[in-house]
Amino acid sequence: MKKFLFGILIVLLFISIFSENYLVSFSAAVKSWEKSDIDQAILLANLSLSSTINISYAPDLWYFKARLELMKGETKQAKDSLEMAASVFHPKAVYHLLNSLLNASVTSFSPITNVNYVNSIKGFYGGEVFYTPISVSTRYEDYYVLDASNRFVEEFGTSQIRHTLSVNSTPTSMVYSHKLDSFFISFKNGSIYEYSPDFSKKSLFATGFSYPVVSFVDNVGRVYVLDSGKDVIDIFECTGKTFKTFNFFNERVHILGSVREAAGIMYVMDFTDKSIRRFDVINGKELSSIPFPEGNTPTSFEILEDNVLFINSKDLNVGGINFPLNNSKSVFSSSFAERLLMTCDVESNKVNLYEVKTHSGVFIPVIDNLSFSGGKVNVTFRVLDPLGSNVENPSKAVINDNGFTKAVNFSRSEIQTVLHSKVQINDLFKMDKNKRNVVILKASDLKGHEKALFPSIILNNVTLYIIKDVFPSKDEEELVKLTGGDFVSQKEAQQFNEFIPKMHAFEFKGSYRTGLPSGVDEVKLTYGANNEFSDSVYYTLQNMMK
Repeated sequence: MKKFLFGILIVLLFISIFSENYLVSFSAAVKSWEKSDIDQAILLANLSLSSTINISYAPDLWYFKARLELMKGETKQAKDSLEMAASVFHPKAVYHLLNSLLNASVTSFSPITNVNYVNSIKGFYGGEVFYTPISVSTRYEDYYVLDASNRFVEEFGTSQIRHTLSVNSTPTSMVYSHKLDSFFISFKNGSIYEYSPDFSKKSLFATGFSYPVVSFVDNVGRVYVLDSGKDVIDIFECTGKTFKTFNFFNERVHILGSVREAAGIMYVMDFTDKSIRRFDVINGKELSSIPFPEGNTPTSFEILEDNVLFINSKDLNVGGINFPLNNSKSVFSSSFAERLLMTCDVESNKVNLYEVKTHSGVFIPVIDNLSFSGGKVNVTFRVLDPLGSNVENPSKAVINDNGFTKAVNFSRSEIQTVLHSKVQINDLFKMDKNKRNVVILKASDLKGHEKALFPSIILNNVTLYIIKDVFPSKDEEELVKLTGGDFVSQKEAQQFNEFIPKMHAFEFKGSYRTGLPSGVDEVKLTYGANNEFSDSVYYTLQNMMK
């Protein structure tokens, strides 16, 4: 009997030692992953797998190992690890995210489903402040309205603030750049000024125009200016140097409207030709145009993925389908950010806000940190918008935690930006996920590698700028949009050292605390009605107790 009890004791001690080794190795692997030391994290994950004798621990370890292997670009190994996770523990929804990354073919935008009126910001006749709203912009959760007649910008948000422009001329337009964290305002006197976010500082950006209308700032910090008096569009680098000029005057005058840019293509509204004309920003070549839709003539337009959103006072038209715009008498100009459409209604002196809903309104969560303390797990994650950039204001997120809906606490923080101007493809697998990695690669170097690079680019926090030395593939265009980068020229790539110091990189991170789990706990991030994406948090009850 004593021998039997002694044997039981030895077995229990054996289990305890191996369990202890498993926990220590697993915890160390998580810490290495958080520090972006992926090689060490994989080594420790393997050690943890070799230490555990309880099969119920294995799925979260294999899943975690698969994610690490994705960050290193080891797609085959990641698939094998994922299969191990599914084989030792029945397949669950927690593996959907990893599968989607492994088999990623970044899809194009799905059509709009609804355009819903949200609210109006009323002007002078509504008892408030502005009189002639001609431009609107958003900065995080605040709205900015440019009043041409009174020559000021009114800010609406946590507080209402009036910003004077200190220029003895009537403004013609305003745009805001999230990349540069600056406002650009054009004036009838032929000048354009750059303003700090609080409008306390201004500097002359460019001058000498006939009638400038600043129209757009792209992801490279290039400023697009329509000079209506000359039928010319000038593109300036963020330093104020002229990058390229498009002269539209030929045998007849062209009446031009809004200007937009997406994935290296400039879109210009031409009322004379009744079409959206498209130009390659880098080489200047004109591409096929997009005719105006039938019915009411559009007064403004926006770009969402590969789709043109035509806007007039009655409706928004995309792909030949009309979505009514309620509460509008006129639309002078528009602004579109994060699926929020704002229109300037000059006739009724107000700004209307509309929420644009899409089929692909899914956000991809990328877990960045896990911390274990006091019987709780704190999960921190970034969210990416498949339609084109890091989300600036994901305030609608909630989490479904094992059937209980919980709010997410979001915080906005400035993060360090690191420029990688001379990199090889393999370097993309070694980026520090805790920083914004601005990477410049040639389009020719990426050929055939796009899908294989997708997981590591997302997980390693890469913003991709592609030198257009050859015509880019569709997959390269999608990668650029997804990471918030753009196409650049060889000359621009050489000047990125000037661009990066002006670039303000912010990230919104969501944090969420959950209690003691049982095995693998599923964290489901829900944005809006039926838009869900799942990821897994890697911990066990034993780890929590430890």
